[in-house]
Formats: sequence, structure tokens, C-alpha cells
Amino acid sequence: MCLREVLVRASRRLYSGRTDAVLASELLLILSNRGSLLPPVVSEWVSSAGSCKGRCFELEEAKPPGCRCDNLCKTYYSCCSDFDEHCLKTAGGFECTQDRCGEERNDDHACHCSEDCLERGDCCSNYKSLCKGETSWVQGDCEEIQSAECPAGFIRPPLIMLSVDGFRASYLKKGKSVIPNIHKLRTCGTSAPYMRPVYPTKTFPNLYTLATGLYPESHGIVGNTMHDPVFNATFSLRTREKLNHRWWGGQPVSLVIPLERRILTILRWLHLPDDQRPYVFAVHSEQPDTFGHRLGPLSSELDNPLREIDNIIGQLMNGLKQMNLHRCINVIVVGDHGMEEAHCDRTEFLSNYPLNIDEVTLIPGSLGRIRPRDSPLNSLLQCKMPTQHFKPYLKQHLPKRLHYANNRRIEDVHLLTERKWHIAKKMPEKLRTRCGFFGDHGFDNKITSMRTIFMGHGPNFKFKNRVPEFENIELYNVMCDLLGLKPAPNNGTYGSLNAMLKEPPHQPSMPEEVTSPSPASDSDAALTHDLGCSCDDELSRRVHPSECVFVWCYCDLTGVCVCVRADNTHLPFGRPAVMFETQYSLLHHVEFISGYSKELAMPLWTAYTLPRQDLTPVPDVSPGVQCIRVDSRVSHDHFSMCNLEIWNYLQGTLLRRYADENNGINVLAGPIFDLNYDGLRDTAEKIKEFTADGAPPVPTHFYTVVTSCQEQNQTVEECDGALRVFSFLLQHRADNSEACNNAEEESQWVEDLLKLHTARVRDVEILTGLDLYRSTNLTYTSTLSLKTYLHTFESDD
Repeated sequence: MCLREVLVRASRRLYSGRTDAVLASELLLILSNRGSLLPPVVSEWVSSAGSCKGRCFELEEAKPPGCRCDNLCKTYYSCCSDFDEHCLKTAGGFECTQDRCGEERNDDHACHCSEDCLERGDCCSNYKSLCKGETSWVQGDCEEIQSAECPAGFIRPPLIMLSVDGFRASYLKKGKSVIPNIHKLRTCGTSAPYMRPVYPTKTFPNLYTLATGLYPESHGIVGNTMHDPVFNATFSLRTREKLNHRWWGGQPVSLVIPLERRILTILRWLHLPDDQRPYVFAVHSEQPDTFGHRLGPLSSELDNPLREIDNIIGQLMNGLKQMNLHRCINVIVVGDHGMEEAHCDRTEFLSNYPLNIDEVTLIPGSLGRIRPRDSPLNSLLQCKMPTQHFKPYLKQHLPKRLHYANNRRIEDVHLLTERKWHIAKKMPEKLRTRCGFFGDHGFDNKITSMRTIFMGHGPNFKFKNRVPEFENIELYNVMCDLLGLKPAPNNGTYGSLNAMLKEPPHQPSMPEEVTSPSPASDSDAALTHDLGCSCDDELSRRVHPSECVFVWCYCDLTGVCVCVRADNTHLPFGRPAVMFETQYSLLHHVEFISGYSKELAMPLWTAYTLPRQDLTPVPDVSPGVQCIRVDSRVSHDHFSMCNLEIWNYLQGTLLRRYADENNGINVLAGPIFDLNYDGLRDTAEKIKEFTADGAPPVPTHFYTVVTSCQEQNQTVEECDGALRVFSFLLQHRADNSEACNNAEEESQWVEDLLKLHTARVRDVEILTGLDLYRSTNLTYTSTLSLKTYLHTFESDD
């Protein structure tokens, strides 16, 4: 289904009481053709079978062989022969000038400045401000819209989404001298410091994510170029294959019509009768991406294309004000990705490495995707030089936060490049005399330069409101809320962006725990593993019947009774809830608490608090030491061994430093099983499928969640306000070869590797089946915002 059909369905069905998940996932799908021209093809529509006179940009699609006049006919080579003459009128431009005010009506003009244009509804958007002396939208003060002021017949406020290609978040610093309309939208409406795109930071994957709320591995558009082994076909911006519906969950929409013309078309559609008027509009601008590539993101010459984009946004807002719809329409301006400096001189060539490049197919650029032909993969997965500018991965070993593994269109081998660098197969035989580009994107989405923009303005958005940065998978749910639709299943966390809206329709609530902890051991286990001591006397001395104090007492390995006060020291934000059926026990120790799983023979989680300048030993997971301390409350059959060298440096050095820097920290750590790399927690049955008989299960990853108080005058135990959090989610490897410089001192590479594997708390929850932060002073919406936050360890632009 194409966009215009969706728009018609939206206007006719949106409020019929029916929930249409497919409609919801298609409503905001719009992709640009990036200016590429496809080769001539034979079309099933016949250009001479009709005329566009009086039909320009009609919402209904003419069926073949009749020719078309809709906004997609150029893409599908189906326009009537007179489409340009009647519909793509550029004479007179797209705005009024002083010379045009009061002009005689000229039917060759796209919009009019004649005295009758208001009555006929086809004025240029600045007609009132220029020709009638009214204040333009940008010149007016910020106005708080108490409630939607829509004309009769509007069932609810329509939504207009304008996506701008390659708009790096740092461009916002140019301010109102360069982008006055964007500056006013940010000032008067709701905005975030930046929005993070999905990986890869390319146009098609990100626009489709905005339309569906899904990661590329879920919606299938994994790049601007991609190969499907089942179709045995390659999708590319420069081939007609991109128009084949089999690649899409919906239908791609590619616009070759000038952006100003598209804005006028939207304004005209708002004049349609109630039973024809769409309620959602999406338009994509190919700028400033083109100039960002050509000039580089730091060029002062970018100011002019940015002014042009801003002026078009001004045309939209002026047009809405001129129609008295500026207090009725919700407007979203959003980017698809940022832009980084790049140059031909910063290219890694696979031919410079000991590889047989004839045995691989490479999709090159700011990331490398390799399809080996017949050769084994091992030679592709090793660091060849300590200073190389890319890391080779099997796709399932990429940082989990990228969510880029579970799709057949993602090649088995992935080269994650450093910022500013490209990867290519071999050096060109003829050296280039000029490069042709100074900017690019597609890099790791946590890089600062890949950040893009979000701002929302209108009756449903809060006035002069700032929300924290967020990932673009979260925006789909907001757009469904604005349209009164039930979101289709997606990768966002519904309710995490409620702070944007005045009256969010969905109020999330804390989920009920599925499994509570069971006693640590039964009497048989205690008798079998009798360590020759009794805690009865110790317990009677420590607990007075009148005291409401809970104490755990057990015998340690030396036969000494140890009693631990079970307070909130190690679980200041509540015990992690287990959201699946299993059996586990709480094991209280002096230094930490564990939620121990007999099924896995290891903890689901271990929690402990490190005060500032703490002298208490951190739980030891040094090589050769048992990860699970021998405990009399657990049968000897339920112990496992592990060998995690990298965690020794984390726990022995880094966590102590983090505790000193943050006035103490709370740490939650444990294993992850994602053996089929679908991004979800593996069930016990799934783990058994991948585990040899009698062998202990081996986690694919380990996680660490570090929480501190945002107010550094308070410790984590005292904290009664906002929290600060970061997480690591690291693959369990047999060695440290992922870091190409791992032969150096640990201080030179371990922390950098951990930062590469930063993750959201929500990623940890999905992969473990746990629910965290169940006892805080935060609202639940704020808790969701905390869980969906990604600490990038990147400096701001």
C-alpha cells in the first residue's frame, strides 16, 4: 500500500473504533530517492491515456493503463504526459514577492498572490504577511496552545512530519541567524538535545524505523544497499529493484517533486472536504545531506542550504497560520542521521591485509559488510594490525546495543569502522585527482556526529518543554498517540516519551513479577553439607523478638557462623523482579546479594554497593576463581566455573574509580544467554539445545549495570531524586582479540572496549528477563526514560 492510499484510509477509518496495526505501521512511511535517476523502463501505465488537468496530486491512484497524476507517478514512470505542464509549475516561484502582490491570476503559477487567492484557497504561504501586512509566524511570540483550535469537521488534530536528511544535531547551534524557524519551533514546542538514529546510520533504515518503531534487523531494511540470499537479488538506491514491494513491510515512497511543491500540496490537502482530508502527512527533504557530503559538516558554506531548509519550514508554518490551522496541527521536524567528516585519504583497503579479496564480496563505505564466497571466515575475523581503523566481527558478536544481527540480509562478517574512516576492497588502479566528498554517515550510532534532531510543536505537545535525548525507535509510539492509534508491536518502550505530551493516552505501569525467590536450600541439603557449626545461638543474640530486623545467618567454609543484616545496602532500588517462570533463591552475603538459579547453576544477578573510597573487597571474579562462592545453602551440584579475564580489571580498578567519581555506586551484574542472537532471553529449553550433555551452560554475554545518584552530595543509599546509570554488555570470548591492542597494558584498552559495549538498561532487561528499579522515588515514566537512556561516553559537539 502506498502513502496516499494510507492517507485516504486514515481519513475514513481512523476514528471508526477499529484498531488497525498495519495501518499504524504504514502511516508515516516516506523515503526519498536521494536524487538518483533510474534507467528508462517500460511502464504498465500509458502516458497518453488521460490528462492531469484538474487532477494534480490526486489522492486516488489511477489504475493502468490510465495515466497517473499523483505525487508518486514520477517514481513509477506512470505520469500523464502533461503532468509537468499542469502540476510541476515553477513559474513565479513558490512565494509572493512585492511585485506579485495583487497580480492578475496566472494559471501557470504554483501558488497565487492575487486578490482572490484566499477565497480560492491557493495563496502562496506568505501572502498575508507580505501582501496584507500581517505578522509572519516566525516573527510572532511563542504562543501556548491551551487546546486544539480546529475548524468544524476536524475529528482530531492532523499530524505533519517533516524529515530532514543528514541534519546533524550540532547544526542547531547556528541559531536564529541561520535557522530562525527551526529555532522558534525548538523554543516554543517540545524538543530534545538530540535524537539517536539506529545503526547503520543511513537514510533508508532510519526512515523505515521512524515509520515502524522497529530496528533494521526487525523491519528488514538493513542498509541503503543490501543483498537478500532468498531473493538472490540486491537492493540499491540506483536500481529499479528498490521499487519492488518484496523488500518492504509497506511500500516505498520516493519523491522527485520539489520540496516547496510538496509543502503546497499538503496545504491544499488540508482544504479537502471532511470525508477526503488525510490526518497524517509525511514529507522528506534530501537536504542538508547532499551538501553535507559535498562540503563536510563543519563547512561554513552549509549555512545556505540550512537557510533554504529553514525557509521551507517557514513556508509550512506561515501556510498553517494563514489558514488559521497553526493552533490545530501537530508538527514534527525530525532528522534521519547526522554527518561526520570523511575523505578519500582515510580509507582502509582490504587488499593491504593478508586476505584473498577475490574470495569475498564487500559492501563498502562507512561500514563494511562481507559475504565470503567459499573461504572460511576465520581469516577475516582477526585483527591484522594494532593500528587498523576497523574491527572485524561475526554479526552476532557486534555490540548488542546495535541490534544488528538477526536478519538474513545482514552479512555474516561485519567491519565496524572508526569515525571518519571508510573501508574498500582495493585501491583504485587510477589514482583520484580529487575526492568529491568531505562528509559521510553510516558510522556507529553512539558517535556524537551521528546525532540528529527532534522537535514537536502543536496543541498536543507541551509548551516550551525539554525532554532528555532518546532513540528514534521510541518516536513511533508518540506518533500513534497523536493519531489516536494503537501501536503495532515494536522495539520502543511505550510511555518512555510521555513527558512530551500534555495528555498522553497511555499510562504505563510497573509489571507484576512472575517468579518470586524460593528458600535457598532444604533440610536434606543442609544435612548433606553440614560444616560442623550452628547459628542458633548467634541468631538468638542478634535478634530480639521485639525488633523488626531480618538477619541471614550461615556457616562459612571455616565453620564460623556469619550473620548478615538484610537491609537495603546492596539493593537500594529494590530487588530485580524475575519476569519468567523459573526457580531461584536469594543468597545474602556480607559483601553482596545474589539471585541464584539452580537451573543455570549460576546467579541470575549479583548486586552490591561500593561506597566512595570503599575498603570492602569487591566480589572476586579473577581468572581461575569460582564465579559463585561456595555456599552451604547451595548444593555442591550447583556450582559453575568461569574465566573472565577482562572483568578482573573492571572490578579491581574501574568500579573503584567510578565509586570515587560518583560518591558511591550500586552494581548489578550477571550472565546473558542469547545463543540464537535474536536479541531476546533464551529459555532453559533453548539453552539446552546449544549445550552438550552434562556440560554446564556457558553464557554468551555478561552485563554490569552501574547506578549512582545524580545529586553527588548524596550516596546511592541516601538518594531520593534522579539517578545516573550506565551499563556494559560484553560478549563472553575465549580471549581478548577483539581489542587489536590487547598486548598492551590493560589500562590502555580495557575501558575503551567496555565503552564500545555500552548498553541501555532496557537492553539488559530484555536479554535477562529481569525488571529493574522497582523501588525508587521516580515516576514510572521517568523510570522508563532512565531505562531507555544510553550513556555513550562521548563528548558533546
